[in-house]
Amino acid sequence: MTGKSYAKIAIVGLVIGLAIALCASFAKYRSEQSFIDGAENGFGIDGMYVSDGATGTSMAILAGEDMEWQICNGDGSCLSGRLAATSDPNSFDLLDNDGADCGSVHLSYASRDGMDGILYVSHETDDFKMRRTNRAPAFIEE
Repeated sequence: MTGKSYAKIAIVGLVIGLAIALCASFAKYRSEQSFIDGAENGFGIDGMYVSDGATGTSMAILAGEDMEWQICNGDGSCLSGRLAATSDPNSFDLLDNDGADCGSVHLSYASRDGMDGILYVSHETDDFKMRRTNRAPAFIEE
């Protein structure tokens, strides 16, 4: 090979390397912007959450018009009610079916695609750290 061939290969390699670096930088920027937007305007809280503990507790949240929530324990017993917005777009008060305050939830993180998230629940029955398992909530009819 001649010197010109090596120079062309080096230039092509450099261009490909720069393109990869630029794409990675843009992906990181989008991820950071998504996190900032969620912190300022609220992550999507809808979904199914499961407790990190051994209790088998799960929680369904549907933050649409009805702002519904339901906590189900490992024994199959469920409590449900409505969410009430707070000044923090990622925190909500839990109201029981009679409208009485019975706890709160705080979504500390949600991924851009909504498939991952961490929810802290403080309920009059217990406190939980929960992980999102699905974006679609599933409620148990009693």
